[in-house]
Amino acid sequence: MSQANESTDGSTHHHEPSTPDELRQDIELTRAELAETVDALTSKLDVKAQAKEKANQTTAHVKEKAHQTAAHAKEKANQTAARAKEKAGHAAVSVKEAVPPTVQHAIETVGEKATPVVSQISEQAAPHRSKIIAAGVAALVLVVVLRRRSAS
Repeated sequence: MSQANESTDGSTHHHEPSTPDELRQDIELTRAELAETVDALTSKLDVKAQAKEKANQTTAHVKEKAHQTAAHAKEKANQTAARAKEKAGHAAVSVKEAVPPTVQHAIETVGEKATPVVSQISEQAAPHRSKIIAAGVAALVLVVVLRRRSAS
């Protein structure tokens, strides 16, 4: 056996051990290097572990995308609701301007009575918006995962 010395350029230079202690040291060094090489090869050949790692990475990626999609959907829903509310306000003004005063008074009275009811209904429905969005995103994630599995 020869003892290896690595130079600065990465090449390995060998010289023969001159004593039994140097020979033992050379053998131990070679065993350690061989063990590292075997470990590296073993991990490269462990297809099950590689597949599991890839599945974990894909799952994490899909979860992140689902989270982003849910946040985006919630933002879009809020924007759409705000636009609808704004348009409804403009429409109400237009209608109010076109209606005779007696009808306007009747509309205002109905509006005053209906506003608390509409607010209560809106408050009760608000918690369910995110649940509906989450269910849609979960269904989307399930479809993506099933398609990837069937493609494999």
